[in-house]
Amino acid sequence: MIPENETILERRWPSLLEWLRGAEEGDLLLVERVPAPALHLDGVQLASAYAPNAEAKLQASLIPEGTTHATVYGLGQGALPRELLRRRELEKLTVVLLSRAAASAAVRYVELFDWLDDPRVELEIADEDTKLATPFTMTPAALRLADPRVWGLRDRIQSELAMPFVRRHLASRGACRELDRDRTDNLAALDRDVAELFGSRPGDAIRVCASGPSLAEGFEELRSCSEPIVAVDTALAPLLQAGITPDWVVSVDGNDESIREVLAPASIGTGDAPSIPLVYFPAVGSEILERWKGDRYVAQGTTQEEGTPGGSRPGELFCAGSVLHVAVDLAVRMGAKRVLLHGADFATPEGESHVEGMVWKKDVSSTETGATPRVMNGHDRPVPSLPNLLAYLRDFEDYIARRPGVEFINRSRSGARIRGACYEEAQHAA
Repeated sequence: MIPENETILERRWPSLLEWLRGAEEGDLLLVERVPAPALHLDGVQLASAYAPNAEAKLQASLIPEGTTHATVYGLGQGALPRELLRRRELEKLTVVLLSRAAASAAVRYVELFDWLDDPRVELEIADEDTKLATPFTMTPAALRLADPRVWGLRDRIQSELAMPFVRRHLASRGACRELDRDRTDNLAALDRDVAELFGSRPGDAIRVCASGPSLAEGFEELRSCSEPIVAVDTALAPLLQAGITPDWVVSVDGNDESIREVLAPASIGTGDAPSIPLVYFPAVGSEILERWKGDRYVAQGTTQEEGTPGGSRPGELFCAGSVLHVAVDLAVRMGAKRVLLHGADFATPEGESHVEGMVWKKDVSSTETGATPRVMNGHDRPVPSLPNLLAYLRDFEDYIARRPGVEFINRSRSGARIRGACYEEAQHAA
């Protein structure tokens, strides 16, 4: 370890220094390049070897000028904190360490003492309870190398970084959503308000079925269970094929062609299609609604903690991008005190995107690379996932944390471990 780095750490953060000393080195390589050397750890380069200062300026631009307290996630090779500390108005800079191995490599091989001794700097070790602070910036390598215990924080950082792009995408779809809403207004006026369902199952246990690959693990249990079942639209066909008829189906997507495929078993309006109540958002197309055999309940989406029924608008259900959010909130708003989750994987275990029998199912294992995000499953093993699934997972975990009066039970260990949801053996689930 560089002696000057070690001296400052010993004086200012002695326990953090001990934590760094205990790091496993991993596959570390120091590449001598001009104009700057670069550290490679487990195949990930910690910082640019050609333009480290320009890279740091770009990363620092995420912090608005005039900010007095900023947070940096990850150490990189130290150029980013150094760049931010050039700002005279900055009164405090918190550097949060996401990777023990990466931080240890940096303090051992890179001269950081010029800014480590700045009284404005605070070093922190991230843990599973660390909250996302704003305004913030980060070093990309730190996200790639983040320790498993802070993958939740990693995912929230990535989700927040993507938010400007998401907002632009949603804005571009705004006109289409207004058309979708307009074309269903007449139908919705004839339909029932989802608020009629609120409070209808006080104290009950309700099962919520998503379309993750692990849904199939619960077919036998679902066939014999006594609790009511709320299914997302993409889980409907696999459930019906397995001889399971849900009590409600939830659909929020305005992509008519795709949703027509997944709802076909119950929306064709003829033959043996079962009559199942549908809870839908106004974006769902009028053709699908017209052919639906069961009762229809219209709802509005909200990202707020609590939806509010009443007035001229339909009742609201929580949605942060996934129909599973809506289905779970429906169960909670109906009064459920226990929500049992089936197929809520937020991952692609065994390289599968969906449960067998779902029309969108595809093999995603061939797309897996070193950049594929991972999440810990119920067996404490990392499994591949996708960025959007991880964003949905973290929003769902936040939702659970706001509802201490509801017990959430994950019925499969194959998918992502959901913080706040426990595991329970099948014989005790009913």
